[in-house]
Amino acid sequence: MATDDASNLESSPGAPATPKAEEPIQRGSGMGNFFKALKHINEASVAENVKQRFSDYVTIALVVLCILSLVMAVSVPVPPGIKLLPLLFTVGAVVFYIINRLGIMISLTARQALIVWQILVAGFWLGVTSAMLVMLACFYFVSQGTGGL
Repeated sequence: MATDDASNLESSPGAPATPKAEEPIQRGSGMGNFFKALKHINEASVAENVKQRFSDYVTIALVVLCILSLVMAVSVPVPPGIKLLPLLFTVGAVVFYIINRLGIMISLTARQALIVWQILVAGFWLGVTSAMLVMLACFYFVSQGTGGL
């Protein structure tokens, strides 16, 4: 994207660079943009100039531990109070992950920060609704007496 931005600037000696007024940036279709965004993220994740911080590795390890602890809580017969601990651990890990990633927003423009925030809020509501759907499905199957999905 930086090369596109650089090629889209007019510059003359001694004058500040200004964007060309040739053609406005067109928005693509929703799915087209989705696949372009995935490609861009994939390219950025393997770029040589992108460095991983120590907290990035910590959050990756936390995700693995959360998955293992949730699997253990479901598969090993333990008291219900103990089964709550992996869930609390997972919530704490997600909050840690979000806190470590929100710092990047100060380097964004106001519009970019707002868009990232809206995506974050949408992801939160998707998680809430998904959890509610799973909970309702569990209540339904338990009330039907089948005991399982």
